[in-house]
Amino acid sequence: MEKMIQALFNSEVEAFKGLQALQQLNLNKDVSVGETYVLTRDLDGHVNIRSAKSESEGSGVISGGLIGGLVGLLAGPLGFIVGLAGGMIAGSAGETLKAEGVSDYLDRVSANIPNGKSVLIAHVWENWEIPVDTALLPLSTDLKRFSLDEQVFAPAQTELDKLNADLKAAEIRLAEVDEQLKPEWEATVKDLKARRETLEGKLKIHTEHQEQQYQVWVDEHPSDHEAHDTERREYLENRIKEQKARLDQLKKNR
Repeated sequence: MEKMIQALFNSEVEAFKGLQALQQLNLNKDVSVGETYVLTRDLDGHVNIRSAKSESEGSGVISGGLIGGLVGLLAGPLGFIVGLAGGMIAGSAGETLKAEGVSDYLDRVSANIPNGKSVLIAHVWENWEIPVDTALLPLSTDLKRFSLDEQVFAPAQTELDKLNADLKAAEIRLAEVDEQLKPEWEATVKDLKARRETLEGKLKIHTEHQEQQYQVWVDEHPSDHEAHDTERREYLENRIKEQKARLDQLKKNR
């Protein structure tokens, strides 16, 4: 299942140990890793991005700002925030998807990192949680994950469907009202079209990024002789089957 992982650490050193452990899991094919970020807040309250990488790009993803297909979609309050006494914060999908800042998700995470702490954010595909838990729990003080299907992609499509329905209703209303009310409904139609365009743009960027990421994961899948253990070979085969199916669906819906 495709997920976003967020882990809180007491120091940069521990965060980078966590990142290295996650990268090793990726090399071992225990999980598939996409974008990763390490954010640190120093004792004076200043936040720095110590690492930003996209496995599909094979390099850093900082270039005049944060660029990441997935992080671009994870805007606003959707991302859970670690390190708070009250636990996670979550916002409605509708409000989340109205945000326009590419780095808004990371900005909100940064704002809630306690002084002196670091956070590792990682986009992963994991068949089961044991490998990541085993690697990160000894190092992290707080480890959370959420399903991208359930909390990002499905709500995004629901939001788009609602915008289309609202726009259709507004256009019908515009055609019915008298001249005095037309300016108000014209403004409503214009606003709905702008919001739909923004959301469609975000979804298009992410779909392109997701296709690229899945293609990398599929291409890097080990051949049969690399997995001698029957159980391990089965879960690797299941993962690649699911990733291929998702890639085919993305291409079909393009």
